[in-house]
Amino acid sequence: MTQLNDFLDGPKTIAGVNFRAFTMGSKALCEQMKLTLFTTGTVPEDAREGESDRQIIAFTWIHAAPLTEVLSAVRNGKADDAAFEFGFTMPVGSLNAIVAEINRISKQAADNAVEVEEKPGSKSGDAPGN
Repeated sequence: MTQLNDFLDGPKTIAGVNFRAFTMGSKALCEQMKLTLFTTGTVPEDAREGESDRQIIAFTWIHAAPLTEVLSAVRNGKADDAAFEFGFTMPVGSLNAIVAEINRISKQAADNAVEVEEKPGSKSGDAPGN
């Protein structure tokens, strides 16, 4: 149960930044914003310089900016711009503590991931319809 509680822990203050808990909604938004550090654990090799920083800033924005602002920016197609602007409020000195928490969350997410495998002897077309 400790892992589950750690994964679902509530709000935290890290380096002066108040974070909401990592949730299914925030995970979905990470996927939508192509934050591969948090969806696959990697940054594409052909990514532009500063991509890791962009993703860390966007992740922090998702979890620290007022939720109504985050959702509004997402609905209006302005999430990337809003996250970029939010980055100007983040002190550089906060980066190490934020990255340490991100690493902890990422490890918990990886540890709790479920891989779905086909039943031996079945084919993907054997699944019942919805």
